[in-house]
Amino acid sequence: MLACCAIVASGTASGQTTGVTQSVEGTLQALRQSGVDVIYSSELVPPGLLAPPASAGETPLQRATSALAAHGLTLRAMGANTYVVVRSNPAETVPFADETIDEVSVYASRYAIEAGLAEPQDIAVGDIERVPGSHDDALRALHSLPGIATNASARPYIRGSLSEDVLVRYDGIPLLDPFHLKNFQSLISAIDPAGIESIEVFSGGFPVQYGTRSGGVIDITAPAYRGGYELRANASLISGGLSTIGKADSVPIEWLGAIRHSVVDLIDPVEDSLGKPEFSDSLGRLRYVTEKGAWTVGWLLLDDRLELGSTDDAEQAIARYRDEYVWVARDHQFDDALRTRANLVITSAERGRVGALSNPGVAIGALDESRSFNGLNFSNEWTYRRSRGSSYTFGAELGATRADYRYTRHSEFSPEVAAAFSRGLVEDLDYAVRPEIATYALYVANRRKWQHFEAELGLRLDAQHYFGGNDSNHTQVSPRLNLRYDFANEWRLYGSIGRFTQAQHVEEWRVEEAQQTPDSAQVSIHSIVGLEYDTADGLRLGLEAYSKRWTTDVAYFDNQIDALALLPDLAPDRIRVDPRGSEATGFEFSVRKPFTDSLTGWGTLTWSRVADDFPPRDVLRSWDQPVSATAGLAWKGPRASISGLVGWHTGWPRTPLQLSPLQIEARNSRRWSDYITVDLRGSWIWTYDSGDLTAVVEVTNATNRPNECCIRLEMGEAAALATEADSWLPAIINIGFTYRWRSAR
Repeated sequence: MLACCAIVASGTASGQTTGVTQSVEGTLQALRQSGVDVIYSSELVPPGLLAPPASAGETPLQRATSALAAHGLTLRAMGANTYVVVRSNPAETVPFADETIDEVSVYASRYAIEAGLAEPQDIAVGDIERVPGSHDDALRALHSLPGIATNASARPYIRGSLSEDVLVRYDGIPLLDPFHLKNFQSLISAIDPAGIESIEVFSGGFPVQYGTRSGGVIDITAPAYRGGYELRANASLISGGLSTIGKADSVPIEWLGAIRHSVVDLIDPVEDSLGKPEFSDSLGRLRYVTEKGAWTVGWLLLDDRLELGSTDDAEQAIARYRDEYVWVARDHQFDDALRTRANLVITSAERGRVGALSNPGVAIGALDESRSFNGLNFSNEWTYRRSRGSSYTFGAELGATRADYRYTRHSEFSPEVAAAFSRGLVEDLDYAVRPEIATYALYVANRRKWQHFEAELGLRLDAQHYFGGNDSNHTQVSPRLNLRYDFANEWRLYGSIGRFTQAQHVEEWRVEEAQQTPDSAQVSIHSIVGLEYDTADGLRLGLEAYSKRWTTDVAYFDNQIDALALLPDLAPDRIRVDPRGSEATGFEFSVRKPFTDSLTGWGTLTWSRVADDFPPRDVLRSWDQPVSATAGLAWKGPRASISGLVGWHTGWPRTPLQLSPLQIEARNSRRWSDYITVDLRGSWIWTYDSGDLTAVVEVTNATNRPNECCIRLEMGEAAALATEADSWLPAIINIGFTYRWRSAR
């Protein structure tokens, strides 16, 4: 007979009184009352099984773990705050558990969401789903991290970098563009929250094994199940889906499967009558565990069918996106000192977009484009522990990608608009190109740890060979140094400096300007220094200063007045930005404090500046926000949870214009009003013998504040040009239900 207890708590209750004899079953019941879900059988935990006396200060989880260990039993994690009681297996050990080097302790600008809220650093309470807006999109939990700039999109700018400069990985696999509604603000990320165990973010100074992108890293870890299985069905006003995760009893196989589809006609994130943005994704992972490691086979499929705009709108677009990833991975541990992981990834993507712009008196145009990418990538990473205080990481990567572009555009502008924006009266482009690339990389790093000091020195070599009529070879070398000094039990000082390079992918060819040859690799220098204070009662303070200097920059496109255009490459305000260099600097302060076992607060405050160098002056990037702050509060009881997040930042830069006659002033010389949003989330859980039902209500921008973002130019009365202001997301209410059915043996 299984005794099943229900989920979730943000913290633990007070420990048991020392010296009092209690049954093991009683300790599990006490753990249940603290809000942690435990599954166990009466065969393993009979009613008369006694626990040893409790120790002073033990939490219910620690108490239950020690009581079970006395009888050869242990708790296996099945999910966030969910455990199953199983027999201990001495053969199953955590690799290198007895070593003194912490795998991630030395790195600056690292933030982890480990089944927790979007608070800085390692989070100890709650889970990702408690962050407002993350019920259908777990990556939105990142928006309250320092150094992240974003308003509507799920795709963030990290410390001033372009959003395309951020590497996104899932299960160790690099992803090209893992977002739905590409080209249309990328409003939703493509990884089902059911397929996420934790998220690790590096906003700078990341280690050498993360290559190809220079702006930052979002590394997503897939969940693992240690016993039994779980089935999940969920539905909301945004999407519906099914998922399963589990581990077989008779064979050493673990699995994960998730499929999700949008709820058509109920997504209206940008404006009224947006259209029909349909999306779906499926994710699968099968893991076969061997004596020395595991084989993994996985896939990720993204599919978008978008019809945007209505017959009454100036802009209409139809788009189809389909991305497929299939990978095979091998993890192998030779002994306590040496382990390796090898990945083979096949990527295929098809993109198509057709659109028309009809804004009489301003601009009319049409475009038709198709893109396809096919790639193969192999990577192999090794970790060698030479001693208790020294380890080496080394690896290699090989890849080949072919792209096929076809792009046609026709634009016509009124004489007044063409003169103001320096455009031709008629512009046409018919372009096709098939770039190919072969990539190579080698990297090595050595970490050393002494009593209070830790250092890692790494070196990465990247090389590319471009094919397609303009063959060329590019090579980049990237040295990196990370340091940490623990000068007191609760204080840590750390720093990082390194060179980060980013070669142009063939998937990001600038077809709208008929690019013929690849860019030189983008080069940035990251310099970071930080101070952290961390106490035993959970208080964490962090202060970090950073500088990111692009010594070799690349061109990008920007729309000066309308950031929400459905077809930005047809708009008259589209410009090519080709700076001589760029620089982002800033200070970030973060705090996290658990007030009680059930109530936790956190906050961030950031001062920053990001600008492109156009001698004799700098021009701010369009997502520059000098001051930004977030404050969050989360409470969680045995059944209910409530959380709120307030975000504020100074308005992003804007380009002012004057009418009669139309004149465009200096780009990004003024600012929009301050951006403020209040996001709320509440949930309630009903528990049953074999599962639970959770209801969630989320409100984004609960005050419905019209945060201005854009200006639309149109023909007004008396045949005169006029402007209309537009805003970022209005208030959005999402209601969702999730039923989980679990079984454990």
